[in-house]
Amino acid sequence: MKQLLLLLLALVFVLPVTADQWCLETVDSSGYLGTYASLALDSRGSTHISYFDVVGINLKYAQWSDSSWTIETVDSAGEVGQFTSLALDSSGNPHISYFDDTNDDLKYARWNGSSWEMETVDAAGEVGQYTSLALDYSDNPHISYYDWTNKDLKYARWNGSSWVIETVDAADRVGSHTSLALDESSNPHISYYDSEYDDLKYARWNGASWQIETVDSGGNVGLYTSLDIDSSGNPHISYHYYSGWDLKYARWNGASWEIETVDSAGYVGFYTSLRLDSSDNPHISYSDNSNSSNYELDYAHWNGSNWVFETVESGGNAGRYTSLALDDADKPCISYYDDDGHILKYAWYNTPPPAFSLLSPSDGSAVEAFPLCDWEDAPDYPTVSYDLWYSTEYDFDPHEELTGLIDSEYQFSDAELDPDTIYHWKVRAWDGYEETWSNETWSFYVPHDVGLDGVELAASPADDGVIVVWAVDVELPAAFRVLRGAENPVAVSGSLDGATRRWLDRDVSPGGSYVYWIEATDSDGYVKRFGPTAAVVVPEQTQRLSLDEPYPNPASGSVSVAFTLPEAQRVSLAVYDLAGRRVTTLSEGELPAGRHEVAWNCAAASAGVYLLRLETQGAALSRRMVVGRVVDR
Repeated sequence: MKQLLLLLLALVFVLPVTADQWCLETVDSSGYLGTYASLALDSRGSTHISYFDVVGINLKYAQWSDSSWTIETVDSAGEVGQFTSLALDSSGNPHISYFDDTNDDLKYARWNGSSWEMETVDAAGEVGQYTSLALDYSDNPHISYYDWTNKDLKYARWNGSSWVIETVDAADRVGSHTSLALDESSNPHISYYDSEYDDLKYARWNGASWQIETVDSGGNVGLYTSLDIDSSGNPHISYHYYSGWDLKYARWNGASWEIETVDSAGYVGFYTSLRLDSSDNPHISYSDNSNSSNYELDYAHWNGSNWVFETVESGGNAGRYTSLALDDADKPCISYYDDDGHILKYAWYNTPPPAFSLLSPSDGSAVEAFPLCDWEDAPDYPTVSYDLWYSTEYDFDPHEELTGLIDSEYQFSDAELDPDTIYHWKVRAWDGYEETWSNETWSFYVPHDVGLDGVELAASPADDGVIVVWAVDVELPAAFRVLRGAENPVAVSGSLDGATRRWLDRDVSPGGSYVYWIEATDSDGYVKRFGPTAAVVVPEQTQRLSLDEPYPNPASGSVSVAFTLPEAQRVSLAVYDLAGRRVTTLSEGELPAGRHEVAWNCAAASAGVYLLRLETQGAALSRRMVVGRVVDR
């Protein structure tokens, strides 16, 4: 095999700060894998990684799909796959630039939606090392790379019908360690290493010509460059200072370059990868070998006033070939190589839900029948679920749990609580990785005389029919039944569980008028009728796209999911977990207009929060549901 990256065995250093919020996993361990990794996140937050298989000498690709990594070989035609660079188009499809070591060519592969398409971009000499790929607004690829034959920096772009190839910088021995980014006008910016003078250089297309300048010439600088463009169109570059074994960072402030040493605590700054967050603050992943026998993966970010440093992984000789991306919340995700196991690894940063307080019932208060426990919602944290613990013992031993609650409240039923009893309760917020308990543990008292008289009944129009709701002030009956009609009502619901408090009548017509009754049956079979409601008129309106709340919710067995289509069209109804991974598909294909109902048997699913997502040709709707259980400890 031909030229490898300079300083392949360079040393790096250990940072003193470690975070317990990094989640680490192995992506691919089936061989000698993970060098030249390149990472990107799609619009759902799913991870895509291109990388090199050293043993097979192949280009490989991994994607997080639903609940596992999907791994495939993209190109095995000869010795291919070094110097990969990956980008995702507007449809989330991967594009990869890479080096063909057998033919000394620059190659390019893209997924067209059903298969990989591969082609040779440049075969003029030994070309194609240190590739860096970006896609413009038309999803056309742009690639910077090194011409080893002529020791030049080259650039190729697809103009819609053919590749346009040019030499950017032909000064002596320039163009390795390239990093390319496109600005808002799709003009390319490239950082790269000048090995003749050991300098960091930068080139940009101004719309008419290439402008080239030296950014940093203070010693041997410019290896492992990584470039990103901020919201003002200014470049930011991370790179390695070989003379001092430091991590350095340069940014253009609109008038001049500002250069600083980010990390000088040992042998640091190899394999840098830089991304700017939504506030244009830089985040950098890099390799650290301050411990000469062991690589570490380090991460630094600017918080607005100073640099914050963390060690992501310090064991396993990990941290080379880093590639960094930021998710929609500006949380970092990093792919990297573990040299001990010769495996591809992946790290992502998770923060626990924010602190919150209980709201009601107030501590020590006596409650009415069926108390409503309420607590603060996790602000701006949509993926959290809650577990409510309640017990007659202050130390919660034993206790009962209500798990996977979506809303920040829970309405107890009479059957769950004993009269003349004090209950202690607290709440846990859980995001799938970390937990935060409520600031308080409170108690409430359930009086002995919780039973009252009567049933309050009401009905009103809903999007998909008429919703009938009732409140019970008697002891919990064995069953309910909904009837419809003014003088001689007929049953329309069938038997409902005694804990039911609402029912949707979907068998109604626009413009129709309806009156409802409720029948309550006690354990001895005695039936008492309540009603009628005021007449409910269903509005005259056409059907619209809708996705009903799943029933029951929370659930532990079969879940009914109903939706309405205003016209015949192709739909996809699927279940996702909170990480955006598809768990199962409930409906896929062309369906007629009208109402449809499907079922999901969630008995085998893990307890927690899931998303139901209905996608049509022009819209998408989603609902959250809980697969929960009550655990008696």
